[in-house]
Amino acid sequence: MPGSKGGLMFLKRSLIGIWIVSAVTAYNLTAQKMIQGVVTDNGYEPVRNALVEIIDKNDPARVFSMRTNKQGEYFIEILETEVEDRPGQMPVLPRLAQNYPNPFNPSTSIFYELHQPENIHIEIFDVMGRKIKTLFRGFHAAQNGFIVWDATDDQGRGVPAGLYICLLRAGDTRVSRKMLLLDGRRAGMAKPLSEKRGGTSASTLLNGNGATLYLMRITGEDIQTWEHADLQIEQNMILNVSVIRTVTDVDGNIYLTVKIGDQWWMAENLRTTRYRNGDPITLETDSTAWGENQTEAYCYYDNDSATADPYGCYYNGWAVEDARGIAPEGWHVPTDEEWKRLEMFLDMSRSEADKEGYRGTDEGGKLKSTGTSHWLWPNKGAANASGFTALPGGHRDYHGDFNDVRMHANFWTSTKNDHRLLSRLLHYEYSTIQRRTRNLHNGFSIRCVRD
Repeated sequence: MPGSKGGLMFLKRSLIGIWIVSAVTAYNLTAQKMIQGVVTDNGYEPVRNALVEIIDKNDPARVFSMRTNKQGEYFIEILETEVEDRPGQMPVLPRLAQNYPNPFNPSTSIFYELHQPENIHIEIFDVMGRKIKTLFRGFHAAQNGFIVWDATDDQGRGVPAGLYICLLRAGDTRVSRKMLLLDGRRAGMAKPLSEKRGGTSASTLLNGNGATLYLMRITGEDIQTWEHADLQIEQNMILNVSVIRTVTDVDGNIYLTVKIGDQWWMAENLRTTRYRNGDPITLETDSTAWGENQTEAYCYYDNDSATADPYGCYYNGWAVEDARGIAPEGWHVPTDEEWKRLEMFLDMSRSEADKEGYRGTDEGGKLKSTGTSHWLWPNKGAANASGFTALPGGHRDYHGDFNDVRMHANFWTSTKNDHRLLSRLLHYEYSTIQRRTRNLHNGFSIRCVRD
């Protein structure tokens, strides 16, 4: 901090009667950088509680991290310092960094650093010296942290725009920062003190020499890990990130998902071997038994489990109908009407969607994966514009024989028609979609849709 004298720290009283630390020679500030942004999913919705980490590639022990708020926002401050080791210098005092953003509306993050465990107060005052809100009061471990003020007072009422003072009290030490609220709020809730993760700082007020390259990583529940391997942070920057939503089945298989219209679909074929309650689904490898038994069953193409990647498992109609539920928690096998909603979002008319046989124009092409690494040539119309990424897994017929891999993609619906189930088929020679009623003995793929 500026204003040191002979290696000693001195205090002065501010105009509002609050003691302020005006100088500490133990630290010389050398750089302060801020990276902020919004994390959204592939359905353009904010991702809350995702862990955003920035890791110094020269010193991986330096991890700057924060979890996103309910709007998907993150604010990570990198306040780097040089430490002077001087004999007989006074103990290092708590530090309070400038809040961010500042000016702000409607909320701001307040970053601090404690070098020993102690009782602290973090409070907000107006310019008249009146206490507006206590953000934290109690014992705190020696670590870095941050807390969010949402521009409300202790009664949860919004405060008017203006200048405010944030005060950190620890023992006899007082440290303050000025903050400017651009516009008042009517109501809100104070957010709790952020937790520190392991031995690293949630607020990123870590000491150490700067690095040119960082690894940025975003992880969280039901999202695919996102990484930027060589991030340069030479100045304040805004980095908005889109991550892919995932869903996990009872076996621990993780599936990519895609939002199409107002529906969330799996972007991969189901490959669970158990029902939602943990009961096993019957694995049937015998062709005769597959064609004769009228009970739930699944299999792999050609009875080879290696085909589960990429084609998933093949389930008969009884497995689809089983009340124990074959889809992951919060998901289900789509109905015929839900498939129609998907098709109509891709521009199929209602009259076409209600027909049986091949219907539509290019809607099937919008669902099929592109190229001929999986599909046979010509894979007509394949554009995968929807992100559904249908693969030609073929099927197991009611005689127990395996057919049509690389030619067809077959999907069950959960809608019954007499004693059969309606299904969908995509063909390598067509860009349309077949709707057809099929025997329950068939083994088809399943794409689940979110509840």
